[in-house]
Order: sequence, then C-alpha cells, then structure tokens
Amino acid sequence: MEQSNFLERRMKYHALYLLMFGLPGLALAAEPVRQCYPTLTLPERLAQLDKNDNNLRIFSGKVRLNDNQSAVFSDGVELTHRDTLLSAPSATFSKAEQHMFADGGISYYSPQLKVSSSSFSARVNDNNATMTDADYRFISQAGRGYAKEMQASSEQVTLKEASFTTCPDGDNGWALEAEDIQLNADDGWGEAWNSVVKIKGVPVLYLPYMTFPVSNQRKSGLLIPKFGSSQKLGVDLQLPYYLNLADNYDATITPRYMSERGTQLKTEFRYLTAQDSGKLQLEFLPDDQDKPAGFGSRYLSHVEHRSDFADNWRAQVDFTDVSDDGYLSELGSDFNNQSDTQLNRQASLSYFGADVRSDIRLQGFEILGNYADTYSYAALPQWDLQSARPLQLPAGVEFSWHSQYSHFANDNAPIKQADRLHLEPTLRLPYVTPAYELQLETGLMSTFYQQKRRTDLATLPPELALVAEDTERHLPKVQLNGKLNFERDARWFGQSSLQTLEPQIQYLYIPYRDQSQIWQYDTARLQDDYYGLFRQNRFSGLDRINDSNQLTLGATTRIYDEFDTERFRFSLGQILFLATPDGKNLDNNQPIAATESIFAAESVLHFQQRWFLNNGVQYDSKTKRVIKSNVSLDYRADDKNLLQLNHRYSRYVSGNEIEQLGALGTMPLNNQWQLVGSYYRDLHNDRMIEANVGLQYESCCWAVRLIARRQIETNLDLPINNINSPFKLDSGIALQFVLKGFGDSAGFNVSDMLSTGVFGYRRPYLLNN
Repeated sequence: MEQSNFLERRMKYHALYLLMFGLPGLALAAEPVRQCYPTLTLPERLAQLDKNDNNLRIFSGKVRLNDNQSAVFSDGVELTHRDTLLSAPSATFSKAEQHMFADGGISYYSPQLKVSSSSFSARVNDNNATMTDADYRFISQAGRGYAKEMQASSEQVTLKEASFTTCPDGDNGWALEAEDIQLNADDGWGEAWNSVVKIKGVPVLYLPYMTFPVSNQRKSGLLIPKFGSSQKLGVDLQLPYYLNLADNYDATITPRYMSERGTQLKTEFRYLTAQDSGKLQLEFLPDDQDKPAGFGSRYLSHVEHRSDFADNWRAQVDFTDVSDDGYLSELGSDFNNQSDTQLNRQASLSYFGADVRSDIRLQGFEILGNYADTYSYAALPQWDLQSARPLQLPAGVEFSWHSQYSHFANDNAPIKQADRLHLEPTLRLPYVTPAYELQLETGLMSTFYQQKRRTDLATLPPELALVAEDTERHLPKVQLNGKLNFERDARWFGQSSLQTLEPQIQYLYIPYRDQSQIWQYDTARLQDDYYGLFRQNRFSGLDRINDSNQLTLGATTRIYDEFDTERFRFSLGQILFLATPDGKNLDNNQPIAATESIFAAESVLHFQQRWFLNNGVQYDSKTKRVIKSNVSLDYRADDKNLLQLNHRYSRYVSGNEIEQLGALGTMPLNNQWQLVGSYYRDLHNDRMIEANVGLQYESCCWAVRLIARRQIETNLDLPINNINSPFKLDSGIALQFVLKGFGDSAGFNVSDMLSTGVFGYRRPYLLNN
C-alpha cells in the first residue's frame, strides 16, 4: 500500500535523493562495458518509473502506524523517487526523530548503478543517508567496488574503506583502494585519502591524496605519461601536466626528457569564447646535446586563432616558426609532421555577403632544408573579390565575376617584387534536368603584371631574360559540357541492385599565348586523374594557363545494392586534342605534351561486405607508357581484423621515378592479444622505407601496448632531386600502459592506433563512408 502524504512532503529532495543520485558520477571515468560483466536482471518496476516524479513513494505488503508518530513497513518494501528504486524486507520511519531505517539486505537501482548493502538509514532533518557494507556496480559502464560505509549529505557523498575497479568479478587485474573518498556535489570533483593502486593484488603506488572528476568538469593534474626510445632521441619520456585555468581556457605544460638531446619544455594554451577560439604553442630546448657547442637553443612556436566577430565576418591567423630547418625532422612535434618541408604562415579577413564575397590574405611560407633554394613568394596581400551568387540575365543566362590582386615579395628571388591583377567575368548558360545536364560557359581571363627584378645579380637565369617589367595577358575561353544520367535495374551477385551510367563530353577552347614574359609566383602543375581531364587549367594559380583545343570524353558507371550502398564504380576518360598544344614557356621542368596523361581511369570495387579494391591509372596512349598508377586491396572484417596491400607508381616526381609497395595488417592472436604490422618498400631503389610492428594486450580493465619501428630518417640537407642519395635508418620503440577507468584511456584501441599512429592506415575510399 502507499503511505500517507506526510512522508512524500518531508522526504523529497533530501538525503535519500542525494544517495540515489550522488554515486553514479563515479562511472564517468570508466570504460564502456565490453561484455566483461554478466547482464544484470533489473526489477520490472524500474522501467515504469518517471524521472520527473519528485515524490518519494513507499510501497509495502503491510504497514503499521503508531499514533501517527511512526510507521513500520514489512512484507517487501519498495521506495521510489524519480527513476530510482530501493527495496528492503522491512523499514521503519519515526516522525519525531525524522529517521528511516531498513535492513535485512538492501538493493538499490538507478539507470546507472546497482548497490547491495546490509542496511540503510536516513535522517531527514540532517539531510543525511547511510548504507553499510555496500557493493556497487555500474550498469551501462565498466566499474564496480565496495564501501564499508556510504554516507550522503546535501554537500557530498563519502565512502569509507572503499575500493574501485573496472575489472569483472573474480579478476584482480587492478584496483584502487582508499581510506576515504568524498564526492562533492557542488564542484563535481572527488577526493581520496590514503589511496593505494594494486595490480594483481600487489600494491604498486601509494597516493596520500588525489582528486578525480565525477562529472564532465576539468581539473588541473598530471596526465598519462608518454614513453619511447629511438636512436636519434634516446630514451624519450614526457610528463604532461594539465592546468584548468577557467571554463573557457586551459593550458598543458609538458616536460620532455630525451637522453641523447636533453630536456625540452612543451606548452599549449587554448581559449574559447562566444566569438573567438585558438591556441598558442611553444616548444623550447635550451641546449641540444647532439649539436656542437654554440649551436644555440631550439624552439617551435605556433599561433592559431579564429574570430567570428560578426555574422558575415571572419578573421583567422595560422603561424608557425622554428629555430632551424632540422627541428621537425630531428625532434618531431605534436603540431607538425616530421617530413614537412615548409611551414605555412597566413592571416585572413573574410566577408560573406549575399551578393559579394571578399577574402584578404597575408600569406607566406618558411621553406626548410634544400627546399629553400626554390623561389617561394609571400603574398602581402592577396585580395579575392568575387560574386557570391550569379546574376540572372534574360534567357536563363548567368553572369558571375572573379577578381584578384596580389603583391608578391621575395628578396632572394631573381624577381624580388611583383604586382598582379586578375579579372575574370564569366557568362554561363546552364540547363539541368534529372536526365541530362548541359552547360555553355564563356569568359575572358585578363591578367596584368608589374615585375621588379633584382639588380645585384652577376648572372641572370636564362628564363629571366624574357621577363618584362610590365606585361599583360588576355585569354578568352569557351567551354561546353554535357552529361547524361541513365539508370536501370540489375543484379549484383544474385541480389537486386541499381546500375547507373553517366556519359560526359566536354569541349574546351583556350588560345595559346606566349607567357615567357611572366615569372611564376604561386603556380605549380596539378596532379592528373580522371576528374582532372575536365579541368580548364592544368596549373594552380594564375601565372600559367595552358592552351586548349580539345574534346574530353568520359563516362562513369555505378552499381548500388538494395540498401543504396555503392558496390562498384568505374570511370574512364580520354582527351582528344583537336590541335597540338604549344606547351612552350609554360613549365620548364615538365612541359605539357599532346600525348601526356590523356587517358585516365579510376575504379572502386566493394565486391563483398569485407573486401575493397581501389585503382587509378593515367596512361599515355601514344608512347604506351603508364604515367601514374595506384592500387589498394583492403580486407576489413572489423577493427581487429584488417589487411591492406597497396602499390603506387609515378613516372615523374621532382624529376624522379617513384614506385612503392606497402602492406599493413592487424589480427587478434586470441581474445586479449593483438598483433599489428606494416611495411613499405621503395621498389625503384630496392630499399625499405618504413617498418612497424606492434603487440597489444587488452583485458576488460587494463591494457599494454609495445610498438617498434624502423624508418628512413628525414634529412633536409640531401638534394631534393636525387632520391638515390645516402640515407640513414632510425629505430625506435614505444610503450603505453593503461588502467581502464583510472586515467585517460581514450584512443587505446587498434582502430585508433592504425588511423593516427605510425601505421598510417586509412579506410578504403567509398562515398558511403
């Protein structure tokens, strides 16, 4: 029967509520349940409770009232509050003392927690509740423990002689035992005194005092250390310390010890407001023991900022600086790759209007190593101003425009300064239906240059003799593109499917102009592939525009299964030159020829749920030579059963021929042990590029990972156009150990190790990914 309302009025929001809702916060540090625990059988009444019901309700088979001052409940007692349930064989309540007591075996349930204890008592006036000999277990997360006594008040929950572990029953892999644990309801943090971490029942760490989160709040403290070893660094140990300075900004300070180099300090400061976000990073090594005396200190600094200070305005800054060219390749960094050969420096101000878009950028690069011999220009500034949407003219014609002004500077280049103005109005007549698309486009590309030579050069490069101080280039363009869309019902391995066919044809005309009077400031050859066949220009930037009088034919077919998953895609295209491209004075290193990469194909085959085949090729049909190709075969049963074989070839990369073969795989040895390995080889020079092997043990509550690697050491002092130069191999080893639920265990899984670690695995490319 349900007891009278005086209990409901006096008990809601008091100590029982705190006990029912204070403990689940411990689970926030635990790992998700991985079938390590047997499934709990929950009472049926728990699913019927309403979390918005703030009344305390008592149900029992029998109740005896004594002068309306006390009540004795028996024959099965259940107390419910919101979505929590407490059951006991019997319970008593004293109105005079405002005290409730139950014993004989207590069971408490919430959506997050189950507690079994010998007794329960609550003093309503003191807002205090106590459970003794309590065994607790989290329901939706891994974690269990014991407390000699649990006390809940309006300010905190206290556990006496308590323990916590994420190991299942019968597994003593690790446990945290503490004399006292306090969970503070106000600030969302827990405190523990006289704590001992035990592994396999053996004490390994004593902590007289520690704090930990019981909510999603952050707090200053040590993070998981990082340990490794390599030939060029020696023993590598990092001890990150996190500083929670405020709700919207924090910092991480990481001392790093390298036995072969010395002690480095790494810092990171992050901030976030309603309009601004960013981070500041500094790495500093005062004395590199591997360098000669007088080499000086080594550092890396990085600034990243974004400000959305109005609905249509955005400002961004991205700046990186290093003390010397070899910093990244020798010391590594959390913010850049060791193989980076240039550092980006950029500041921009953007306006996103309904009719006009504007981007003003200040951009430059720091070129590292022998790459510094290349002429890299800073754009100070570069201003793009263009239409945000086309202007609708009669007869369905659309008008759009783009303009750009750039000022380039490099005091070490033969042309030390240049101003470039580019204007490009375009008329477009589109006609789009579900069955076919047709678009006619014409425009005029006008570019004006003012170029200032250096006057202190004793000898001039041959190509500089033709460069004019003032010059301009005007190029009309005509492009006609048509595409059809067909589809039909088909069968895919005996299953219903849909096949599409998308033939495409394009005519492109751009007349030839002699561009030898123009120096190259931000222009480079683009990579060729199937989609590149339909580009208007084979160069990035505006300094070079290739002439075209060509017809491009292409088609793509796709097969979708009954669940709309793309199972197969094949694209094939070819350029038919109606006139031989002139190609002179466009790219001295690799001039465009009529027979180069005019045939391209790409395919993706997902022939079974676990198998993927990806392939791409560019072929010279006249010389019958492959210009570029890549192929990868992937098997992916799950995150623990992966295999990838890949091959790539390119006839021309900075004047060199490249051919590489790689393999990567992971497989479980049993339920706890996992083996991961990768190997990449340079077939053209018959040498290993990189090899990695990793062994990981993972149980329900702890994990350890050992990774060994051997790879070619990046040396920016070697010539960039000679990949046959002498090379040096660097070997290293790394160890990581995690007690799950006790510290940061994020990312400790095979999938994360493959995608972000040294193994460099990427999922097969599919549109459905």
